[in-house]
Amino acid sequence: MEKTNINLDTNEVMSESVQSKSKHKASLGYLKILLAGMIWGTGGYYVMQMNRLGGDPTITAFTNHIFALIPIAIVLLITRGKEAFKISKQGLIFAIIMGVFTKALFKLAYDTSVSQVGQSTGAVLLYTAPVFIAIMSVVFLKEKIRLTNYVALALNLVGVFLMVTGGNIHELNLQPLGVVLGITAAALHALNTILGRLAGKGDNPLTTSFYMLLSSSIFLLFFAKPWQAETIALLKNGNFLFWALVSSLLTGATANMLYLGGLSHDIDTSKAPIFSSVEVIIAVLMGVVLLNENINWVGIFGIILMVVSILLMNLKKNKTVE
Repeated sequence: MEKTNINLDTNEVMSESVQSKSKHKASLGYLKILLAGMIWGTGGYYVMQMNRLGGDPTITAFTNHIFALIPIAIVLLITRGKEAFKISKQGLIFAIIMGVFTKALFKLAYDTSVSQVGQSTGAVLLYTAPVFIAIMSVVFLKEKIRLTNYVALALNLVGVFLMVTGGNIHELNLQPLGVVLGITAAALHALNTILGRLAGKGDNPLTTSFYMLLSSSIFLLFFAKPWQAETIALLKNGNFLFWALVSSLLTGATANMLYLGGLSHDIDTSKAPIFSSVEVIIAVLMGVVLLNENINWVGIFGIILMVVSILLMNLKKNKTVE
């Protein structure tokens, strides 16, 4: 009997240890996604600087992805040598699909949507992505959505709306093409999360990031047309090149590595977009601090709702909705 009890106690200790490690890895995954969102939130400022110097959405997207390949390649070579560039056939297929659809086409759809309906409406449309992710995670990943996830999702959507519009519905510009492209961008953003989770189960997230951005760069090459005289002159502009490099290092390389790294952990996929939605908060705060943009009390309340939605996602015990 004593031996049996000892064995049971040992098994319980081992089980608790495994659960503790799993929770630690999941927490690390959510932290990486949160940091990725914060970095992406700074991206609008860099793009605005490049636009002022004559860059359009195709060239800013192209330089963001092509320049990001350099630091990623350096890190891969330093950490693992040439072996780091090896990727499974399935992983390569996922990387190519993600690069073309969830990076290149997403960028073109979102930027065109913003040009049609404006930044505020574009942001609201983009952050319908959590709805798509919740549906996709149930259908493709067989995850169960918890009650607090639904509450957090609703608070997040309301928070984004209040923050970017200040509660004034007239701030929304519902041009049909812009709305369609904005929702398309949201669906592609959601697809990035789902594919990133699937792709992260066998290959190094850093290697996947490299091939994803390489695929995106090749695709965007035909839109940006860097061989044209105007584009060559722009790339020779020191100021433009500075902002392009800063943007690619932070939002292109670092953020994508963190996001895919976070998805590779044992996390609840439906929670990922809530954590990354901190991107909007950072973007608004940067606009207020660096660009002298205004935010009213309704917008501040929206930020509070978004923070609450993130805290809700951290509740340990949630009721599952079948």
